[in-house]
Amino acid sequence: MAGTRPRPAIHFTADDGWINDPYGVTWVDGEYHLYYQAIPGRVTWGPNCHWGHATSPDLVRWTHQPLALIPQQFEVGCWSGSVVHDAEPPLLFYTRVAGENWEIGQVATAVFDRHTGTWGTNPAAVIETPPAELGVRGFRDPNVFRHGDGWSMLMAAALPDGSAAVLQYRSPDLHQWAFDGVLCSRPNDPADEVPTGALWECPQLFPLGDRWVLLVSVWDHGDLLYVAAATGDYDGHRFTPATWQQLTHGASAYATTAFLDRDGRRCVLSWLREEPRDNAALTVRAGAHSVVSTLRLRADGTLVLEPHPNVDALRGPFLTGSEGQYRVGAHAAEVTGTPTVGEWCRIAEEDSTRARLSFEPDGDGDAGLLRIERPGFPTDVLPIGDARAGLRVLLDADIVEIFAADSYGAYRIAAAGDPPATTVSISGDAAAAVRPLR
Repeated sequence: MAGTRPRPAIHFTADDGWINDPYGVTWVDGEYHLYYQAIPGRVTWGPNCHWGHATSPDLVRWTHQPLALIPQQFEVGCWSGSVVHDAEPPLLFYTRVAGENWEIGQVATAVFDRHTGTWGTNPAAVIETPPAELGVRGFRDPNVFRHGDGWSMLMAAALPDGSAAVLQYRSPDLHQWAFDGVLCSRPNDPADEVPTGALWECPQLFPLGDRWVLLVSVWDHGDLLYVAAATGDYDGHRFTPATWQQLTHGASAYATTAFLDRDGRRCVLSWLREEPRDNAALTVRAGAHSVVSTLRLRADGTLVLEPHPNVDALRGPFLTGSEGQYRVGAHAAEVTGTPTVGEWCRIAEEDSTRARLSFEPDGDGDAGLLRIERPGFPTDVLPIGDARAGLRVLLDADIVEIFAADSYGAYRIAAAGDPPATTVSISGDAAAAVRPLR
């Protein structure tokens, strides 16, 4: 209907209210389970976070399930965490926010009841406070995984000297936890090639190829910046980074979670923020999740995101354009091609431009910047290492995700007032293909 905000077709959104961080994605009993932060009934963030739950056969089509966690009388909110499905019974670990200091959380659990299919909250926290000797200013987001003959738990932390850090705890049984030290930390230096802020939210650690990968969402004094990644070595106690990179670009993708799909591929899923993030003018819903991507490690130690193969199955036939213009209508669409210098792709609604993508080469080489101009939003740029490798752009309602050979960006654009009128135009001398995603 004209004048309404169209709902994305291939990106997960809430039926009603606010969503943010995804986590706990697991293939169990023939389907994927996804958990996420949810605040039903409002479109701006609040501390009374719940845990939403959805299931999918393929990481593309999601079905909403009843809420998994609702704050109890002894807690303000149930914030981000992780799920251990390969334990009996399965356990859910979350950040319990209680009292007035929301920066320092407790680690609490809920136990899965197979008879009722529900999670039961444990009133007693398994970790009540961070180690006193560290004097941390932030403490949250437990990420639990099996390692060696026991279990490891990562915790996001902000150290008193301004450094961001990940703390590690160890347990033989998922119930008794002992502090194991600072897994990794890094000073907050804005002059670094990859600044990593004052707090690392949603820490994720996992093996990929012959290396270990640490993913962190960079928080800096209230600003949610982007997702950073390091590759290096992990000896079970400390992670030693060899390389750092900015994994996501743009003001939308954040709180990336990593998981294995049913075929053993390393995958990631991110929260896509609204722009602006807290927008009281929205109606019905706020927030979305990215499409699922696979994570590939290159020989030089850098990471590359690519849409999951199941996204490919959504591709319809190539559209036929007239003078470089393709009518995609209300469908989600994919644009693939090699950008040329200057304007490469324009997304419009009749004569109104919603986004313009232009390529600016860096010197005489094939590297450069993709400039993303969006009326009503700040202009953004995405670094492209090799334009000849091509771009893959996913357009879905007011969401644009861009996958380049060595970079990824996610952006919000103006919602279409009349979705069937949406068109994609390619500059005259550029090669590109456009097809719907259904």
